[in-house]
Amino acid sequence: MTRLTRQVLVLLALVSLALSGCAAEKECSCPQGKLLDQQLMLLLSSARAYHHQADLYLQQGEVDRAVATVRKILALDLSSRWPEAEEVRLDATARLTKLLLGQGKEDEALKTAADGLAGAPRESFYLSNLYSVRGEVLEHRSKRLDSEGQKEQARGAAREAIAAFEKSIEINKRLQRKLLDEGEQSPPEGSR
Repeated sequence: MTRLTRQVLVLLALVSLALSGCAAEKECSCPQGKLLDQQLMLLLSSARAYHHQADLYLQQGEVDRAVATVRKILALDLSSRWPEAEEVRLDATARLTKLLLGQGKEDEALKTAADGLAGAPRESFYLSNLYSVRGEVLEHRSKRLDSEGQKEQARGAAREAIAAFEKSIEINKRLQRKLLDEGEQSPPEGSR
């Protein structure tokens, strides 16, 4: 099982837990005051199935079919009204970016990452990951340009890669601080 598949499964498990907690209450206290509905669950399930298909295509060496399958995830209604769907969109964008880079489609990979970053409404692990993936593409570009003797362009790509990695690190630090702050504000385990 790939790391990406495990991440999607963990996300689905968390959503399932949230649903089970909400179903037991008449008034749901879910984020944004909305009950996670069946439409979201269907989207998440479809995304998971597409990821599994892409894994199998990659296992068989059919990279073009894996790319087409990941694009199907991005064609789902991954509206930012659901944070979970937004996470799936960012995750699939990062995967597609890496697949495109693996095919030697550096420019398309960079555009895919840029488009995914432009539409992100909130900070999250998956947003941080997409910045990191963008950094990987730029690092690859820097190495390629350097090997082609284009030293100045290589340095520019390296600076952009460093900035992308720094953005990823900054997001992670802010998220870690937020988690620590929330942990300090929550009541002790036995007092709820």
